[in-house]
Amino acid sequence: EFKYGELKVTNFEMESSALAGLSTLMGHKAMTCCMVIANRVAKKMETDYKGDIDGLITKVLERI
Repeated sequence: EFKYGELKVTNFEMESSALAGLSTLMGHKAMTCCMVIANRVAKKMETDYKGDIDGLITKVLERI
């Protein structure tokens, strides 16, 4: 369990931090968008997420 102030952090995505750090160092703007497929707290995992990933990609591309 990890807390940041009043917030309880239940998961983190490590590769995104590298992308954010490197893009900043190089003077670029970058973003990541991640989908939760494993709920480690509840010990549940979504196995049928391909359609959801496709929908997420479409939504992000429409908004940027």
